Amino acid sequence: MPDEILASDAPKICVIAAPGSGKTKRILIPMAAQILSDQAVSPRNVLLLTFSRLSAKDLKERVADMGDRAPRATTVHGLCLAFLLSENDHDMRNRVESILLDFEKDTLLCDLKLVFPQRDKRDLARDLKAFSAGWAVRPHDEVFEETDDQRRFKAAIVRWLGEQEAAMMEEIVCGAVALAQRLGNSDFITQPRHILVDEYQDLNRLEQKFVNILARESDLLLVVGDPNQSIYGFKFSYPEGITDFSRAEGVSAWSSMVTGRCPRSVVSIANQLIIQADPGTANLLEALRPDEGEVHFVQKNSQHAEFQHVVDSISARLRAGVTPDNLIVLSPKRKLGADFVEYFNANKVAAGIPEAQSCVFESKQDLSEAEQERVLLFGLLVKPDSLLRIRTYLGIGDDTTRAAEIATIKQRYGNLTAAMRDADPEHFPRRSTRVRRLCQRIIDLRAILAEHNEAENVNAVVDELFPEEDLEMSRLRKVVKEIAEDGDTLVSLYAKFSEYLRSIPTDNATIRVMTLMASKGLEADHVYIIGCNAGNLPGENRSVHMTDAEYIAEQRRFLFVGVTRARVSLTISWARHIPFGQARQHHTGGLGPRRVIGAPVQMVVGISPFLADLHDVHWEA
Repeated sequence: MPDEILASDAPKICVIAAPGSGKTKRILIPMAAQILSDQAVSPRNVLLLTFSRLSAKDLKERVADMGDRAPRATTVHGLCLAFLLSENDHDMRNRVESILLDFEKDTLLCDLKLVFPQRDKRDLARDLKAFSAGWAVRPHDEVFEETDDQRRFKAAIVRWLGEQEAAMMEEIVCGAVALAQRLGNSDFITQPRHILVDEYQDLNRLEQKFVNILARESDLLLVVGDPNQSIYGFKFSYPEGITDFSRAEGVSAWSSMVTGRCPRSVVSIANQLIIQADPGTANLLEALRPDEGEVHFVQKNSQHAEFQHVVDSISARLRAGVTPDNLIVLSPKRKLGADFVEYFNANKVAAGIPEAQSCVFESKQDLSEAEQERVLLFGLLVKPDSLLRIRTYLGIGDDTTRAAEIATIKQRYGNLTAAMRDADPEHFPRRSTRVRRLCQRIIDLRAILAEHNEAENVNAVVDELFPEEDLEMSRLRKVVKEIAEDGDTLVSLYAKFSEYLRSIPTDNATIRVMTLMASKGLEADHVYIIGCNAGNLPGENRSVHMTDAEYIAEQRRFLFVGVTRARVSLTISWARHIPFGQARQHHTGGLGPRRVIGAPVQMVVGISPFLADLHDVHWEA
């Protein structure tokens, strides 16, 4: 099939193919290379798009050997942001240079708490999540317009973003679509002549709409994906979009369910999950490989025993010569994965694993307050007038992010810009201790920024922000040193650094533990999926927009994605009893508490219904 697709002269091509079928390796990348073998085609005219930053990183690595002929590879979000930055005539222009980092949303929430003093901060956080999700997929004038309370909440957020000259990542695509429709065929939109999109099923309707706008006059639009691997429903992914596209007029549609990654026993489990979702389907995976592989289903009485089984199995694999990068432990929930890492590191030596062998939970970086402060200073050295970075920096180290004190100085001086210029503790009574301390913090920040300029030596700034002798900064220093390249300016280095903070880091020397969702696009010889009880898979539907049926279907796809990461062996485990406190903290539903005198209370849980429905399964005790 790949040869026929590469030989096709159709302007629109859709490929729906199984996990491990080589959609990226055998179709997308070779198509880009084939197009660029024509020296008349500029790399600027070839665009590789995908949904996640991890997938974009993978695409960049795959085309790196093409040197200066490598096409651009980015996320749809990244491209939309670049489009908004490339045009000046739109109402988001002065905001898109300052995109909220995850930890900066707490500053927004604290300021919202001043506007809505009767509301609980957690309640405000839920509304902010719902509002952000709406902005990601609908025109702005349609979001949070149902009630007066919603309209007031929306107005407060819009006002805050305007005051800080900041934007939320969730509003970028909607803004880009609106701008593209208003401008028509701008140079940015018409430059890509050959558009190749990976994981199309993970894009939401607006993202798919932006791709279609890009492709209005292109020579080629090639999209690849698999609806069975759509796992971003919480971000409003539209998996039906790829099947709709495949049926559209003028589209050359291709389909393959042959996988070269998974052995037959793993394929059998994956197919049963597909049939659970659609009992009448004929679109089942076919194993290209003749080997059976290994599948282990493990049921333990306690979570301790479950974790120990996995640790012992990993120890045996390592002793047999398996490298850490060929081992992945997957968890339905982030906190459960972190608990496993803690258990692994406490018990690895007793299991015969070297002390030096690291095991980490791979997720977006949680930064300490000191790290947050340095990250913000880095951003301010690049853009000293960033009101978002200034506002967040001034609030670091305080539970309320000094929201009330910020409001006081803005009232005194007019706005934050004037406060940065004129703030003086002596302008306030001595009893106003917190406001006077804030003024001093402003003076200190003013002095730091006055000492630097954008053109100064990059290495000197890095050494000052992240000193080698400062152990708390060692993690960030390592990151900056790894991503720095010859010719970097502060601006270019910070752009890469801020992108890293929104991504999930990887390390081949480490045993990786991650959520089922984070495993998308990865593969390993040996895959372990832990915690597969009913309280975790599917668990409680806490989505603000998905129906229970939609949520259960997506949770099944999470498991399908995890299963199809395995190249040699797959181990699926669960425990009948888990710590009661953990169950409460993780929102893991159960059958009720189990109390034994002299022992911690346990939560009794049942097996995941996705596993209960499997046939020909032998459970190991």
